[in-house]
Amino acid sequence: MSMSWIESTLTRLEVRLREIIEGGSASDGIERKFHNQLERELLAVMRCEVERVSNQVALDGTPAIAPDEYTLVLPAMQAQLLLTHPRELDRLTHTLESTAAKSGIVFTAAPMLRVVADPQSEGVKVLAEFSQTGQGDSCTTEVDGKVDGAGQASIGTIPKAFLIVNGLTTFAISEPVINIGRDPSNQMCLEDMRISRMHAQLRLVQGRFVIFDLDSSGGTFVNGVAVSSHALKPGDVVLLAGVPLVYGQETGSPVGYTQELPVDPPAPEVL
Repeated sequence: MSMSWIESTLTRLEVRLREIIEGGSASDGIERKFHNQLERELLAVMRCEVERVSNQVALDGTPAIAPDEYTLVLPAMQAQLLLTHPRELDRLTHTLESTAAKSGIVFTAAPMLRVVADPQSEGVKVLAEFSQTGQGDSCTTEVDGKVDGAGQASIGTIPKAFLIVNGLTTFAISEPVINIGRDPSNQMCLEDMRISRMHAQLRLVQGRFVIFDLDSSGGTFVNGVAVSSHALKPGDVVLLAGVPLVYGQETGSPVGYTQELPVDPPAPEVL
């Protein structure tokens, strides 16, 4: 691949980035600054990977290849905002596709966006990966500072819930969004090679915890059934690529209520 062609491709990407920085159309329900920031960072990551892969490919005339899987890691409120506005995710995906087409870049598969909440984050992090193996490591970009133009919302009361992992350890669910995976950045890190780096997410939805599969390689199962999302109830057995988690939830007694215990223990049963 000739360097002049690569430089021309990257220049077209730079033009699109500059157009977004200088201003673009706002999306319904999403503030302009937030929309533009997400576009800008997605395209910056795509550019990073296109440049990296292009430097590794020596064949002239081979189209530049862009990653087709993008994960937006956002503060919990902003992640929830995006998840409740699927049209915004469609717009962002369209931006990737149209910009790639104008720049002579190809995808090995249709680009896909995932949203992962990180309650401890105040910035945007974008992870880019290739669904096809052999393209190398992923590229990550992170923006310092708070997310632009994203509002806050009320979470409500968090149930006293927990997960029993492998029947040995108990993980208390103390946040409205819990990311589960092999990557140490997850709130619940499972060091098992069967688990994807970002495998699943627990999210509080209308007072109940719902588990979402994040397009993991090993899958997410609830009571033996493969699911993409499922509202959990106490006693449900969740399998993440074979790793068992049992969901539990404390049921508080009314204030001032004391359970009466029998004075004498019951007689032992004679077999």
